[in-house]
Amino acid sequence: MLAGPRDEDGHYFAAAFRWPADNSGGGPVITMPEGLSQEATMMLLRLRYGSDEVEADYILEARHFAELLDWPEVRKRCEAYLESLLAKPEEVDTASLLAVLSHAEESRSMPGRLKAAALAAAVRQWSRVAEAAEAESENPSTPSMLPSSRQSELGTLNRIRHRDGHVCGSLEEYLHAASDDLVAWERSLALDAPQAAKRKLEGAWRHWHQILFEYGHIFGADLAEKLRERTRHRRAQLREERSRQRGQDLRLPAGKVWFEATTDWQEVPRNAICAAGLEYHCDMQTGRNFARLAM
Repeated sequence: MLAGPRDEDGHYFAAAFRWPADNSGGGPVITMPEGLSQEATMMLLRLRYGSDEVEADYILEARHFAELLDWPEVRKRCEAYLESLLAKPEEVDTASLLAVLSHAEESRSMPGRLKAAALAAAVRQWSRVAEAAEAESENPSTPSMLPSSRQSELGTLNRIRHRDGHVCGSLEEYLHAASDDLVAWERSLALDAPQAAKRKLEGAWRHWHQILFEYGHIFGADLAEKLRERTRHRRAQLREERSRQRGQDLRLPAGKVWFEATTDWQEVPRNAICAAGLEYHCDMQTGRNFARLAM
C-alpha cells in the first residue's frame, strides 16, 4: 500500500521493494529518507490513508517528503492546507510565515499560485517578517532563511504595494511591467493634453526611477543601467513619433520641429516650436537654451 495501487504513485517505495536486499530478516528493509522526522512521518501516513488531521508545525516538512515519496495526493493536500493558512496571514505566527516564504523561495516544484500566495502574505505582513528575518540574521548559530538582498527587495516591494496596491514577485518584474504601462500611458496621452496630466505622468516616471535606484543598490548598477537605457531609448523613440505627429497636425513650415517637453531640462533645438507655459533657462557660456514643463 505504501507503493500505491497498481504503482500509480509511491515510486520511492516501489523502487525500494524491487531493490535486491538481504532477506534474512524475513523481508526487505526500507530506509526512510534522511531528515524525515517521526512526527512528519506519522502525519504523512495519516494523510495517505484518509485522515484530515494536519499539524501546522510539520506541514512544510510533510509537503517536501510527500513529493520525494511520490505521493501526489498527499502533497496536494499539504499545499491546500498551506494555501488556506496564507489566505489569512495576520493569523499566522511570524516564524511560520517566514518559514513558508523561505520554502516557497527555494522550492522549484511548488505551484506558482502557492508561491504567489506566500509572497503576497509576506509582503502584506512585511513589518513582522522583516523583524523576524533581522533577528535571525543577527544569530550566528542559525542560518538565515532569506538572503539580505531578498529582504531588501521585499521591503521595497512592500512600499510599492502600499503605493500602488499590487504585489510583484520581484523588483525586476515590477520595473518591466511599470515601464510598459507608463510608455503605454504616454503614448495614449493626447498631444494637447493639459500640463497637469503631463506632470502626473512625469511624477509616475520619477517614482519608477526611484525604484530603479533601489534595484541598482541591491543588485548592482550595471543591471539597473541596462534597464534605464532600455526605457530611455523607448521614451526617446516615442517622443520623436509624437513630435513628428504634432508637427504634421500643426502644419509646421519646412525645417521646423515640435519640441516635446518633459519635467526634465532638455535642450531646445534652434528650429523647434515650443508649447506655451514651459520653463526656460539659458546657458550663458554656451548659448544653449533648455526647457521643461512648469513644475
